Amino acid sequence: MSQSDPQSVTNRPAAALPGTALPPSPPPAESDFFARLWEGRWLGFLPQQCREPVARLVVLGAIAVLSMFVFAPAADSRGEAYIEATFARTLAALAATRGLDSAISLAQSSEVSFSFGPGGSLGIGQALDPVNDLVEQYGSLLLTSTTALGTQRVAMQIGRALGWWLFLPALAAIAGAALVGGSSKQSLMGWGRRLFGIALFARLAIPTTAWIDSLVAEQFLESGYQQAAAAVTATTEKIEQVEEQEAAAAKEKGWFESYNPLEYVGERARKLYDTLAQVGESIVNLAIYFTISTIVLPLGTLWVLSRLSGALFSSRSP
Repeated sequence: MSQSDPQSVTNRPAAALPGTALPPSPPPAESDFFARLWEGRWLGFLPQQCREPVARLVVLGAIAVLSMFVFAPAADSRGEAYIEATFARTLAALAATRGLDSAISLAQSSEVSFSFGPGGSLGIGQALDPVNDLVEQYGSLLLTSTTALGTQRVAMQIGRALGWWLFLPALAAIAGAALVGGSSKQSLMGWGRRLFGIALFARLAIPTTAWIDSLVAEQFLESGYQQAAAAVTATTEKIEQVEEQEAAAAKEKGWFESYNPLEYVGERARKLYDTLAQVGESIVNLAIYFTISTIVLPLGTLWVLSRLSGALFSSRSP
């Protein structure tokens, strides 16, 4: 019984055998470069309590400096240029829509009075009501788009004016964590990280959103907008030409043709219907363009950036 059982020796772990070297253990996760940088283990000359807050001050301060002096100017320039260009384009589209609405309203108000038999009048206004209603709804959408662009422009100006002041509460909270310990220290560092994410989002979200929106709009929406805008402008000009041609033709016709209301209204209606045949589709395409470029894209991009900021700077992040 004093001798060891060979089977038990065989089943014994290799690390327990005398003279057997232990296999090297994998490096701990804390030895990762970013973890060492974030936790401040490279600041060995400082007291243990101050290392992590100082390291976070250095890292977040470097991010703030790069954001303010490298990324922010480029984002502000591109974002402001896109917002101003889109704002001017929206106002121009609104003016063109008002012109088309006026032309259609003028055509609607045209009627011919006659006194053959009991007398009466003929007009073409009701047939143009669907197109006129579509134009009016499109004009309301353009007003909404103009308001959304104006809001983005004001928000960008506010964020640019505040500048560094947005980062001061976050850096102050992290600096205060170096003076306390325990749960207060962890709470201050957590609040500092969250406030830094909020400051970064408030300063860069609007110009970054406008920058991204400009790239998407130029790549996928620009060609459709140009075609639809040209069609609306051409339709307005054609309606005005029809009115001018009919006024000139009425002077050249004989007395019977000039006072034949059925023929006059029928010919005029046919010309207007041919002119307005494609404008409905163009207005719908323009409405899609302005809805996406001024409302859907900004809100969607802001939501993505807010989720990304929350994931990077939330209290659950390392």
